[in-house]
Amino acid sequence: MRIIVTKADAIGYAYRLLSYRGRSEKELIERLRKKGFSEEIILNTITHLKDKGFIDDAELAETLKRTAEEVKLLGTYGVRSFLRHRGIPEEIIAGLYDSGSDEDSRAKKIVEKKLRTMGNFSDQERHKKIWLFLTRKGYSSDTIRNILKRFKMEE
Repeated sequence: MRIIVTKADAIGYAYRLLSYRGRSEKELIERLRKKGFSEEIILNTITHLKDKGFIDDAELAETLKRTAEEVKLLGTYGVRSFLRHRGIPEEIIAGLYDSGSDEDSRAKKIVEKKLRTMGNFSDQERHKKIWLFLTRKGYSSDTIRNILKRFKMEE
């Protein structure tokens, strides 16, 4: 029995993927390639989905940025990395950061939360753990220094 892979199959598969969560154009292309669709069918599918308004990387980037900042409490570098990982083009990412960022308040919030769950450590150990934690979350070293000063955890 021969399976016929058509544009309709690709569109149906793409709709199914989009029903789970928003996806960037790059993510959809990768998934369609992995599924074995030809480049021509993939290109036609992406064009169809863009025409119908199902793929909009700029809108997805705004949503993902808000999630990364408000839910994941990532720093600016962390948000940028998260967006790159999700296949958002660099020019869209750069456009998101034309206005100022509220990185300090997010860092303060996440440190307060972290300190509630930290055990008893010396000031030096607490300082190191918070520094490394904020670094992994994508905060700049200036922001980390400011937060550590605010919480009186200086070196």
